[in-house]
Amino acid sequence: MKILIVDDQPDVVKGILSGVNWERVGVDAAFGAHSGEEAKQVLQEEHIDILLCDIEMPGENGLEFFSWVRERYQDVKCIFLTAHADFTYAQKALKLEAADYLLQPASYAGVESSILRVSERIREEQLVRSYSSVGKDALREAIGFRRNILREFLQGVQMSAQEAAEKAGVFGFPCTPDTRCRCFWLQIQRWEGKPWEYGLLIYGMQNILSELLEECSSHVTLFHGGKDAYPVVMIAEGSDRRKEEEAMAQFCETCRSLFRMEVSCYAGPSTVLFRELPEEYLRLQEVDRNNVTRSTGFLPLEGTVLPTDYFPDFPKWKSLLGQGYGGAVREEIHRYFETLAEAGSLNRELLARFHEDFLELFFGVIQSYQERAHEIFSETYDYDAMLHASTSLPQLLEFVDFATRYVEEKQDTAEGNRAQIDRVLDFIRENLPRNIGRQEIAKAVYLNPEYLSRLFKKEMGIGLNEYLVQERMKIAESLLRNTSFSISIIASKVGYVNFSHFARAFKKEFGVSPTEYRKECERDKPEK
Repeated sequence: MKILIVDDQPDVVKGILSGVNWERVGVDAAFGAHSGEEAKQVLQEEHIDILLCDIEMPGENGLEFFSWVRERYQDVKCIFLTAHADFTYAQKALKLEAADYLLQPASYAGVESSILRVSERIREEQLVRSYSSVGKDALREAIGFRRNILREFLQGVQMSAQEAAEKAGVFGFPCTPDTRCRCFWLQIQRWEGKPWEYGLLIYGMQNILSELLEECSSHVTLFHGGKDAYPVVMIAEGSDRRKEEEAMAQFCETCRSLFRMEVSCYAGPSTVLFRELPEEYLRLQEVDRNNVTRSTGFLPLEGTVLPTDYFPDFPKWKSLLGQGYGGAVREEIHRYFETLAEAGSLNRELLARFHEDFLELFFGVIQSYQERAHEIFSETYDYDAMLHASTSLPQLLEFVDFATRYVEEKQDTAEGNRAQIDRVLDFIRENLPRNIGRQEIAKAVYLNPEYLSRLFKKEMGIGLNEYLVQERMKIAESLLRNTSFSISIIASKVGYVNFSHFARAFKKEFGVSPTEYRKECERDKPEK
């Protein structure tokens, strides 16, 4: 799959090219162009599948450009970008059969989700073309169409249960509006290794689920629900609930061992009619939103406990913070949430309330230091991360840790800066053998990357990247002098994955190559 980004603003093109996880969305090559003319040249040289095109461009705008494309490259799909919610634009885009329409500024996650939808549509159309040549037997295997039908029905697209059942039946999911079904919600919480390419992932999960649930149902379909969610629908007439849940628990373990990803699997306590699947889908979606601890594995819904009357002591915490006891507040808040988690009382609403009250507390405390909120969040902590900290418990606790440490360090600015640098140096010492950089270090110590660079230079008298190289070269020099490790092994031990980069950095630091340095060390050793 190849994609072409067309926008007259170079920074936008550059940002999308570097910000989107192309491998994850199944794109093999991504190209950029800053005008319709440049884009036409790329189209003539490359087989482009998807256009990501700005509408408002000088000269030939995006709509005019795509009209030209439609006449010559009919299979190319277009996702339009625009900074204006203009109905006229949207109407023209629909007439040109645009695949999607995104309002700027669009998040990278939103762009990825749109590309995934369009990619699946391309694959489905390719299936249609292949089925037309191989007849009815291949048509019965049209799982892509089945996924699309079930997804649209469950997500509330205007389609009656009768119409959805008839269409699903044509493509291998035989049911009526009153057929008993079961819906599971699979949510990828995190990857332990490199994420799998989308097409391989959904193919692998479908095959494993069909095998594990074979005794329960011969009609199991998994589809992509957006944002790493993969709902599963199965016909459950006369099925065994215990076996189904054992199979899904085993699937979660298989995901961990085979795909190296941690998943949450939610399931209602009983089957539902096919006509009731959209309501079940929304209920499971809400359950995932309330999984604020990001628990993984099979999570049946029975036994959900409502929030307890265990209220946070904000007045006490505000007093302690005002006196500089951020560590004590931090520990109490962590214990508070541990208690709620053990009681099964955490949910999204509780996290949102806590987040709002804690922000009020934090801003009240920093006013005494004559601090301005915009200065804090432009330099020391990401503003969007602060606003969305209630999305999950780990994110909220990360913000709590930052806020309490920030207040602690404000007690004495000089000591505070030194404390921040000490945390940076500790992290570097512990992780120097890895290929760490500014972004990872800043995230680990809750600082904005730009602010970290300025603070490090000010306190240490040397740039952060220069310091990292310097420390790595010290270790490399010692290993060359005192061990028999190969030079490539030494390079890996100081965080370099590219040997030539290591050799250049070493020669710049010591004036000779690693090989030459080792030879000099051998010559300088006293003879026995």
